[in-house]
Amino acid sequence: MKISAIAILAVGIPTMVQAGGFTSTCTGIFLGGTWINANCKNAAGNYIPTAKDLNAHIGNANGLLIRKSSGYSNSCRDCSLNGGTLACYCLRLNRYQAASINLNNFLSNQNGVLAWDA
Repeated sequence: MKISAIAILAVGIPTMVQAGGFTSTCTGIFLGGTWINANCKNAAGNYIPTAKDLNAHIGNANGLLIRKSSGYSNSCRDCSLNGGTLACYCLRLNRYQAASINLNNFLSNQNGVLAWDA
């Protein structure tokens, strides 16, 4: 009975480690060069300034922005951030085309710090 009660209590404990979904617990999100900047809430409820270099984790694959790659800024231009979506014009076959990637799918707030999901 004690084990069940502990398990039930543990389920109810809120955590700030959640896969993706950083926009739900971060504010002031903006793009500075290739860096995403935000103020993210930690477990104590305080907002912490945090940033990640998108160029180290996002690449251009034949005109598409992809994760687990790098160097998108070498072949993409006019990038902007709308909520959790990075939008750029990326080179494909000697032409630039619109490309976007939803960072909210794999960038998390881990106790006030932006972190990449596995």
